[in-house]
Amino acid sequence: MSDQKKKVDPIIEKLQDINEEHVLFEWDAPERSFQRKDRDFWITAIAILVLVSIILFFVNEFPLILSLIAVMFLYYALSTVPPGIVHNKLTNRGIYFGELRYDWTQLTRFWFKKSLSSQIIAFETNLRFPRQVTLVIDEKDQEKIKEIVLKIIPMLDESPTLVDKITKWFADRLPLEDKPEHNKEK
Repeated sequence: MSDQKKKVDPIIEKLQDINEEHVLFEWDAPERSFQRKDRDFWITAIAILVLVSIILFFVNEFPLILSLIAVMFLYYALSTVPPGIVHNKLTNRGIYFGELRYDWTQLTRFWFKKSLSSQIIAFETNLRFPRQVTLVIDEKDQEKIKEIVLKIIPMLDESPTLVDKITKWFADRLPLEDKPEHNKEK
């Protein structure tokens, strides 16, 4: 039996050695999802904001009007300024988002989702803040990342958070811009 060596997955071997940190996978990606919005999107969004603001003006909700304007400005800034590039990596001790490290013990589960025009992997944490860590990934690397992370924490089919479900519901029913599939048909 000593002649026969058991085949051990190199990833499992690296995961078991906790004394030394081993990089399992690394990649460079944008800090956040990013997609420029066209003129039609902004005209529609501003028209909706003006109509809602007029209604709120008549019920004297000035702080809410200012809040909506601030949110619109933040969204405008995030959709016009491209994100920087950050170095991400998966190690036997945790994940790195640039210089920030999250131990595997702080992560409870993960899932993949499409965000704007990017594919991302989202990790739910057991921390008070942040509750979720998202990393932009390349779609061709998704299976390799999935293979590594599945050996450590469980995977979900979709996001469990109520905010994500509500956002998806509204985006499906009230699109402010054409989807790429629709543009091909026209």
